[in-house]
Amino acid sequence: MKEILEELERRRSIARLGGGKARIDAQHRRGKLTARERHTTLAVISVIAITVFQSISQYQEFNVFPVWIQQHVAREVGGHTIPIPWFFSLESLTSILVAPLLILLWRWQASRRGEPGDLSKIGIGAGIAVVTNLILVMGILASGGARVHPIWPALYCVATGISFMYYWPTTLALVSRAAPAKVNATMMGIAYMSLFVSNNVIGWIGGFYERLSPLEFWAMHAAIAAAGGLIVILLGRWLGRVLSA
Repeated sequence: MKEILEELERRRSIARLGGGKARIDAQHRRGKLTARERHTTLAVISVIAITVFQSISQYQEFNVFPVWIQQHVAREVGGHTIPIPWFFSLESLTSILVAPLLILLWRWQASRRGEPGDLSKIGIGAGIAVVTNLILVMGILASGGARVHPIWPALYCVATGISFMYYWPTTLALVSRAAPAKVNATMMGIAYMSLFVSNNVIGWIGGFYERLSPLEFWAMHAAIAAAGGLIVILLGRWLGRVLSA
């Protein structure tokens, strides 16, 4: 009887070891990306990299922009001085107010089969970012060497809020939906890491503010946003095909 019990225990131990090995092998297989998943992951990373151009153009608002306002904008209106943070508040307020309007617009477009895809929305956001920086260029030109009227930086902040709603929530939604499940959380982390990269580049580019005229500085940021939009156009067909597969 004792020998029988020992034999049964030995067989159970072997079965447990075998099952554990099978589970380890299954986990190992789940951890590997298929060729299609690797292709999709590359496409997702490419989209994230493209948005760096717009982030650089967008977030200069919180680096050099307040310095430029202090130096070149006529903030005295009706005997009162407009606080610089009020301009930033316009950007946040615009993002809040425009969100439901954009949802309604996209639903209306979808009902007519005309809603732009995620890549198109990111491209539209880049286009708005180009216009955003050109607003400052136009304000500088319109001032004729005098201090710039506050309406121009106010319009800049409003346009920045709209641009943000087109590209950043759309980017996060695209990454969350398209990234393979095995690396989904990692891809979301990389999306936010792109902001870290962007802000470091923004700091470096900010060093050119003292070497360039304000007009040249903001025109350069319009060109940076335009470069991101151009890449969306050039790679859009390939990215769309891979991410929709």
